[in-house]
Amino acid sequence: MRGGCVGDESRRRRITVMNALVQAALNHPWFGLAATVAAYGVAMRINQAFGDRALLHPVLVATVLMAALLHVTGLGYEVYFEQSGLLHAALGLVVILLAVPLHRNAGLIRASGGAVLVALVMGAIVALASALALPVLVEASVEVLATLGPKSVTTAVAIQLSEGFGGNAALTALIVISTGIFGAVFGPGLLAFSGVRDHRAIGLALGAASHVIGTARAFQISDVAGAFATLGMILTALATTALMTIFLAIN
Repeated sequence: MRGGCVGDESRRRRITVMNALVQAALNHPWFGLAATVAAYGVAMRINQAFGDRALLHPVLVATVLMAALLHVTGLGYEVYFEQSGLLHAALGLVVILLAVPLHRNAGLIRASGGAVLVALVMGAIVALASALALPVLVEASVEVLATLGPKSVTTAVAIQLSEGFGGNAALTALIVISTGIFGAVFGPGLLAFSGVRDHRAIGLALGAASHVIGTARAFQISDVAGAFATLGMILTALATTALMTIFLAIN
């Protein structure tokens, strides 16, 4: 009997120590950063193991893994966001580095200038119209319009637009990320089904419709696709900002 009590006490101590270690890990300033990198690494392995299937896109899988981890551990999103701050800071450098493929493909971009301009203007109009057509029909508030309008703009710009026009920035971020994942997962397949084979057109479409996530997917296709996706992402953000300003001023 005494031995059983000692064994129970030993197990309780081990559980207590394990819980303390888990809490220490969760509260470590770099836990969010390490967990995000690990989740993306696992997502890459899963994607490769199943033959680069669209529904197992690394961004989508990593997002699901991190959401599950935060739910199971009870770690607050605000804490996680602060812990992974280094990744957000690194995004600025990554955006600057996107100038490299643009420079390498400057000749192709100049040669395609007229078609690119027309495609981007039409793309921005269609993106905005697809987001706002139904809300306008049901006479939704300006807050709803400002929240939905920037769905095809990269997250940092979309949040600024949403906040600037009185929208819900958190909901805008969710919609933007969902749009990016959808475009990266299904965009290449839809373009191939439509007969689009030119990497310039593929990249431009992915960047314009699915911003950073679509651009990352375009770079997996080719350097040319990535360069045109970068161009599409940047110019669509500018065009959408102008169009939203005009549209919401009228309404």
